Formats: sequence, C-alpha cells, structure tokens
Amino acid sequence: MKLLQDIIRLTPFYVTFFWGIIFILNKAKENRARFGLGIFMLTAMVVYFSHAVFFKHDYTFYFKIDGLYMLADLSVYPMYYLYIRLLTKDITFKKEYLYHFIPAILLAVLFEALNLFASPAIREAYLQEVLLHNRWPVSMSHSLLQPIAFVYVVSRAVFGLQSLIYLLLGIFLIRKYNKRIANFYSNVQGRRLAWLEMLTITLILTAVASFLVNMLGRHFFEKHHLLLFPSLIFSILLFVIGFLGSRQNQTIVNVVLDENEEDIVYGDPDNQRLLKEKLLTLMEKEKPFLQPQLRITDLSLRLFTNRTYLSNLINTEFSMNFSDFVNRYRVQHAKALMDKDSTLSYSLNYFSEVSGFGSVSSFIRAFKQFEGTTAGSYHFKNTKKAS
Repeated sequence: MKLLQDIIRLTPFYVTFFWGIIFILNKAKENRARFGLGIFMLTAMVVYFSHAVFFKHDYTFYFKIDGLYMLADLSVYPMYYLYIRLLTKDITFKKEYLYHFIPAILLAVLFEALNLFASPAIREAYLQEVLLHNRWPVSMSHSLLQPIAFVYVVSRAVFGLQSLIYLLLGIFLIRKYNKRIANFYSNVQGRRLAWLEMLTITLILTAVASFLVNMLGRHFFEKHHLLLFPSLIFSILLFVIGFLGSRQNQTIVNVVLDENEEDIVYGDPDNQRLLKEKLLTLMEKEKPFLQPQLRITDLSLRLFTNRTYLSNLINTEFSMNFSDFVNRYRVQHAKALMDKDSTLSYSLNYFSEVSGFGSVSSFIRAFKQFEGTTAGSYHFKNTKKAS
C-alpha cells in the first residue's frame, strides 16, 4: 500500500518530466508555443519533485531546495499564461516575459538569503509551526523565524493571486483568439482552442480548491490521507494538457501568415449597402461556401474590398462571425440536397462533404445551431416521408 501511495504521489512529477523533455527536445523555432509548454512542464516538475521530497519527510534535503521550490511555484502560472500567449497572441518570445517572474525571483532570493542565516532550531520551528500546522510563529519572536514566515505567507498570497489572475487572462486570450479565427476561416475545426479554455476553467476550480485546503496546512493532507486526491487530479490535468498540446499544431503564427498572404489594401471601400448586395449575390450564384477551406480573404479579393471591412460588415449586418455566416449557407445547401434526394439513403458524411464542411462533426454542430434539430433526425424524417 505504501509503495502504491509513493507511486501516486510521484505521478505529477513523472507526467511533467515526460512532457517537458518531449517538448524541450523540439526546436523552439518550429513551434514556440510547444517549446513554451515544455518550459511550463519542467517548471511544474520542480514543484512536484519538491512536494514529493517534503511528504517523504526528507526535511534536510527539502530545506536545501526550498528556495528553488518557491521560485518554481511562483513561476508555474505565469509560464502557463505565456504558453497561452504563444498560442494565441505572440509570434515569438518577448523580453517583457521576464517581468512576469519578478515576484518569484525577488521572494525566492529573499527567502533563500534569510534561510542562509537561520539556525537549525529556527528551521525546525519553521517546519513545525508554519509548514506543517500553518500557524503564525510566536516563539523566537526576536529571531529570523518571523521574517522567514512572513516571506512564506506573502508567497502564498502571491501564488493565490497569480492562479486567479493569470488563468482568467488566459481565458480572455483564448476567447479573443477563437473570435479572430472565426472571423477569418470558414472551417475552424483544428484551429479552435475550446479544449484549452475548458482545461483552464478546470484549473481555476482546482487551484481555488487547493488554495482553500492548503490554508489548513500540509499536515492536514497527511493526517486525513487526502494527499493522493490532488496528486491524481493534477496528474490527469497535466497529462491531458500535454497530450492535447502535442496535437495542437495551429498557432497564432499560422493565422498571421494566412492573414498576410493576401494583404492587399484597395482604395476606398464600397458603401455598405452595395457591398452587402454584392456579397449576397456572390454567395447565392457562385456558391463559394462549397470550398471547405474558404477564407474571408478569398471573398474580399473577389469583391475587391478590404478583408477587415468585409468582416465588420458581416459582424454588423448579419450579427454573426464569418464562419457562422458561411456555415449557414452550407446548412441550407445540405437541407436542399436532403429534400431533393429524400428517397436515397445518403450518409451524413456525404452531405457534409458536398456542402463544404471540413468534417461531419462540424456539419452536425452547425445544423443543430441553425435548425434547432439534428441533421440525422431531419434526414430520417425526410426518408420516412418518402417511403
């Protein structure tokens, strides 16, 4: 049983070490976001290694790495946020990233400096009163114990603020990115970061729960045998982040390259009414929506207008983004085919392909969105009427 507990306790370390090495071995220039994710994983690895040392009761070794633990612990959420930035906003690493680690560096250096001058008795009192039982030390009031405890408490407060602020900022960036690609691509499957948004929301809930439980002290985890639960939860979350991150090839770099591919600025744009008429005529007569990889630049070039102006027109005149605008035509086209060929048992995959959708799952989702019923149900009713 003890062996199993040790394995589970070390699982977050194994997971972060595994993904960290895999991502770091990739060249940063090939996928900067993935390289950034590797740095995040290795930073988290240091944190979970320190946890494992502490809960193995190897306090002598733990005190040697306590400053490193504080540095890594206060760098985890900034690193996760910077990973999201490299996916959704920044096309390269920036010097301003260093500003996010100033609190971690300052507190870790101060904490380590105080510990260098602390006696074994002070370290023991710090361990028993602060780390294990989460109590403000009243003994040795004229020693270094209280300054060390103060830095520790400040670090916990900074960590709590970081977890909330950086994760919320990450969600904001993800939603802004998803909105951007929905206004540029007609098929957004494989480009959206809905999975990362859900994981980030889960991380917020987990971080809040961990922070509240941590207020009770580390001794609480061992006393009530609760240590295995956070280990398992974070192991699963970190593995999923690593797995899905390894499959996420689309980043803001790809979007910027696509947006600049046909970066032609024409003269004064047409007035909005005339451009709207030309757009509707193009969609109805030439049916460009049947092209699975249709982009807004493809339409702006054919309409001799600016991409941004056309995107704004679609947003304001039709109250939807470019992807939904195109998919609405695709759904109508699929419905017409179903009505016309109701006696034939074509698959949904067939209707998806001939209507311009990139996948059958995108077709099913869009059909439900615009028609209020599933594509399968609609097709079944048609075939049943015809029989």
